[in-house]
Amino acid sequence: MKRYNPIPRIVINLLVFFIVLAILVPIVWMYFGGFKTDTILFSSPWAMPQSFSFRNFVVAWNFCIGGNILNSIIYTVIGTAITVLLSSFAAFATVRFSFCLKAQYFVFIISGMMVASQSALIPIYKLLMSIHLYNTRIGLILPYVAYRIPFSFFLLWTYFSVLPIDVEESAYLEGAKIHQIFFKIVFPMSKAALITAIIESSRYIWNDFAFALVFTEDPSLKNIPLGLFALRSTTHTNWTVLLAGLGLSAVPMIVVYLSLQKYFINDVNAGSVKG
Repeated sequence: MKRYNPIPRIVINLLVFFIVLAILVPIVWMYFGGFKTDTILFSSPWAMPQSFSFRNFVVAWNFCIGGNILNSIIYTVIGTAITVLLSSFAAFATVRFSFCLKAQYFVFIISGMMVASQSALIPIYKLLMSIHLYNTRIGLILPYVAYRIPFSFFLLWTYFSVLPIDVEESAYLEGAKIHQIFFKIVFPMSKAALITAIIESSRYIWNDFAFALVFTEDPSLKNIPLGLFALRSTTHTNWTVLLAGLGLSAVPMIVVYLSLQKYFINDVNAGSVKG
């Protein structure tokens, strides 16, 4: 009988433990920093807060978060919804249907993942100016959608490619229309991939700084990252308020991830059992 060797398992568990620790420690430090004063933060950066007063969080909320959170929610919700919907349409059509220049169409979309968003800031800026969408909400959402579609398309295309076609063919034979098959059969079967696309797109849009900085001037259109940036000053920066603001800005994405990850894990587990 082969003797069980526990060392590889112990090494993997230790590696996972240190990775989790490396992720959690900065987050906990950030939230603890929000309860300190600047003096204590720099004199004893690893010490526990002397009190858990929410003053810094209130100041951060009143100064930037409260005024910019609605804009970030609008950009994230609309941008993510359009991105995932268009990506799923394009991916499903590419997987299930044959059409002229299909291979070129696929390569064209995928090549978008190789273009750094910063490299196209000036061309997009000129384009938005020419069509009078500069400094508007829709003018900011459109670049978000354009830059997130290639990744979401590839993710969904990969998932749709391995979906069994038997169920769809049965639905065709029973008289179902293509939109009924897509929304009532393909969508529920692709929940894990769709949720992953939603999390990735919403995380990118929520944390964006460059697009919002270049494509908006009106303070009423600024998102949370720009609001946090306004807390910095060349003469004096209240770092504990900034840490409190960063902590507040991270809460919505933490809630989104925690609320969706159970569906993602359930689908992955179900898929592994079926496989």
